[in-house]
Parts: sequence; structure tokens; C-alpha cells
Amino acid sequence: MIERTDRKRRRGSRLAMLALPALLLASLAATALAATSTLRYFTWAGYDDPSFRKPYTDKYGEGPQFSFYAGTDEAFTKLQSGFTADVAHPCIHDVKKWKEAGLLQPIDTSKVAAWNDIIPELREADALVLDGQHWLVPWEWGASSVLYRTDKVKIGEQSFTILTDPQYKGKVAIPDAFDEIYQLTAVLAGIKHPLDLQESDYPLVEAQMKALRSNVRFIWQDPAQLEQAMASGEIEVAWGWPNSFKNLRKEGVPVDFMLQPKEGLVTWLCGFAHLKSATAPVTEVYDFINALEDPESGKNLVENWGYGHANKKALALVPKADLEAIGLAGDPSEYLKKGNFLGPMSEKQRERLQTMWDLVKAGN
Repeated sequence: MIERTDRKRRRGSRLAMLALPALLLASLAATALAATSTLRYFTWAGYDDPSFRKPYTDKYGEGPQFSFYAGTDEAFTKLQSGFTADVAHPCIHDVKKWKEAGLLQPIDTSKVAAWNDIIPELREADALVLDGQHWLVPWEWGASSVLYRTDKVKIGEQSFTILTDPQYKGKVAIPDAFDEIYQLTAVLAGIKHPLDLQESDYPLVEAQMKALRSNVRFIWQDPAQLEQAMASGEIEVAWGWPNSFKNLRKEGVPVDFMLQPKEGLVTWLCGFAHLKSATAPVTEVYDFINALEDPESGKNLVENWGYGHANKKALALVPKADLEAIGLAGDPSEYLKKGNFLGPMSEKQRERLQTMWDLVKAGN
């Protein structure tokens, strides 16, 4: 009995040893077939959400390598200083500046699988098409607006003026995002052409900047900072984004997001730029972009973050009730037409306004 059992064990061991090379060869073959991720993605903190890029990881197994920035001005400075990456995530108002600084390669639209499914107003936006070429693949878009505690704030007319209302002094928070704050203050000042100011417009904008700054408890750097302060009741009114609205609602915090302000929503668009410093294969760059432009990836962006997705097919996958909750249930083209769309301005105007805001922000 013992002898026969030992024979079985020895025979089993020999079979296992004989099978091992075959298994090893099969494993090596599978590894050889799998692509290796080499891509470096330079983006905003938080955009490493794996639900955005499943087709990429299905092919490459892992990756990409992420590097994060707090804002696109920081990203621009870092890239100009020699930092290298393959794909970056700037916004519509950055494209001209980045292109003129020699940081971008033109987009090969034939390699973007969903190109013809991208909302035309985003795909063909003047700020993205320069010298007859496209320089950004539109991805996420939406509105910035007023987020407020419904148990503490009673809204009559929907208006951004609530941010400068003295009764909420010390209960307001705004982001450290110059382009949005400028657009907000220009709208509050009644400026008709914020991207092309007249000399008489500057004092009006400065007055609104000061009124806003004097009401603010703090300037937030990260949406989590804003959400924590709003959940605790430290602040009651804020300038924020749809993702914070969705996160706070999930936590049961009584909040609302102003979707029909009389001034019109401040709308924005960001996307993917192919950097001049790229060393990853072009195929991998577009595999990555195509993964994030995939309708299922877009559905996850809309449902989890509350942002619009550039691919019309992605929006079609989202339940209507979810789109209604963030104001995206209608025609995206109409939504964009009604907003105050962020865009590029001359460097001279931008530098002057940036200096103005920096001084106001510092209390001067």
C-alpha cells in the first residue's frame, strides 16, 4: 500500500516536471503577446481613475505612468523647464499658448477612432484648430457654478452674486483656478467680451475680484478640501464643479448645484494633447486616447464625476435621470451655446489680469 502510493507520488511528480516546461513556455508566449505600457500621462490629480481607461489596460496590462499637476499653468511651466511626458491634459484656453511654446504635436484625427462621434462644437472649436490642424482631442466638458447648502441658504433668483453677498461673508470658498475666477468676475462685472477687454473694463473686473475675495473664507486647492468644508458646515456657498456636487450628494449632504444662473453657466472643455517630448510609440499614444474616448469609459466619467463626455455615444449610455441631475439631458450644442465658454486671450491681457488677481488674492 505504502509502496504503491509512493509510486503514484513519484509518477505524479515526474508528470508535473514534464508539464512544467510546457506551462512555462505557454506563460512566456502569453507574456510575449501582451503589449508593454511605456506611456507617461501628465494630468490633473485624481484622473488616474481606472474606469476611464479599461481598453488600454486590457491591451497593455497596466499603466500608464502618471504625473500630476494642480493646474495647467503649473504644467506649462514644468514642461517648458524640460519635464517630459507623452500625453498631457490641458484645457481649451491653454492650447494656443502651449502650441506657440512648441510643446505640442498636431493631432492625427485619422487615428482617433471616435473622431466623428465627438460633439461638433467641441471638435471644431476655433481655439483647438490652429494653422489648419487640430491640437487637442476633446474629452471632458461641463460647467462650473455655485454649489450651496440647501439647509442653510435660501435661493430666490439663481445668480452668481450670492458669492459676493455680505450675508455669506466668511462662508464662501473658491478654487485656486485663475481662468475660472477671471471669467466669473468678468461675468459679474457685466463684461460683454471677457476675452478681449477694453481699458475701461479692467477697473470693473478688479472691483468684482475684491468683492469676491473679501467674502471668501479660503481658496481651495483640491475638491476634497471643498467637500469636507461644505459637509462640516464650515462653508455654505462655493464655486465648484459637478464632481463635488455628486460626491456630497452621495454622502447625504443637502447641497444643490446652480444650473440656471441668470448670468449663464461658466463652461469649459479639456482634453488630450500629444506632447512634442513624447517617446512612447504613436500607436500606444492613440490606444490610450481611444480608450478614454470609448463610450463605456465616457459613461463612467459622466456617472462617477458628473462631467460631460465629448463622445455623443457615451452620453447616450447614461440614464436620462442622471443627465438631468447635472443639467446635461438636453442637446449638448444648446448647453454650450448658452454658457460663458472659457477660451484663450492675449498673453498681454492674461498677464495683466493674473497680476491683478494675485495682488487681490494676497489682500492688496
